[in-house]
Amino acid sequence: MKIEFIKHDYENELDTVLYGLNVDQYQYDQEKIIFHNCLNPQIITEMDALKLFTRTKKDYLFGLYLSCHQKNLHEKMSDQIYFCFDFAYQNNDLVIFYSFDGEEDAELELNEFFKRKELIYKYLKGECGQKYWFALSDFDKKCWLDVSYLRAQLVQKDDRIVKEIILDGAYIESELDLYCYIGEEVCGVLGYMGCNSMALRDCLTDEIRPIQYPLRIVWKNFEYSKQKFNQDDIQYFIDLLSQNADLQIC
Repeated sequence: MKIEFIKHDYENELDTVLYGLNVDQYQYDQEKIIFHNCLNPQIITEMDALKLFTRTKKDYLFGLYLSCHQKNLHEKMSDQIYFCFDFAYQNNDLVIFYSFDGEEDAELELNEFFKRKELIYKYLKGECGQKYWFALSDFDKKCWLDVSYLRAQLVQKDDRIVKEIILDGAYIESELDLYCYIGEEVCGVLGYMGCNSMALRDCLTDEIRPIQYPLRIVWKNFEYSKQKFNQDDIQYFIDLLSQNADLQIC
């Protein structure tokens, strides 16, 4: 992972990287994240020469990005999270503070970032097979969908056009399962076909995903899914799929 200290140019919508710092060991709570053993006298001298330690805290002309870049022989994926310019150092440790005055849950954002990092790592190592998402918690499934969206921005549009998919209701116990499953059936492991109802509708109708409209969707074992879903929710998705795809329930 890497920390980048940046200066914002809001007028020209540009960010200038002032300094980059590789980080590895970390711990965090609701107020701060500590990166252990990432500083040494030379780095501190270089940062001090750039006056990074003398900036006013929460100066909105400056900021910090924590980024993660991972790859295998065929793909590479990146993710990042932004912090206000509020940090200090203790011995060899860099401490970033992220109190947002109650406006955001920074600890949750960090949990999501590190979960995405873990899922990207497992995917690139070939550890995520079909329906890997099914055994995940709801939190992890949301992060899985976030990663699938990141990947969709990188993958070139496939010449292969999908005309029909078959869903097994035994693997659809929630709204999140439905998004994960349709994405996988259309685009393969970590495939993306939306992470909310509006995005799903757009993916089914706007020619942005590799499908033939209307996509034929066969939903087997529907009664099992119906028992697991909230009844209002299941009817909503039946209506959505019926209006934007060729849905067959069996």
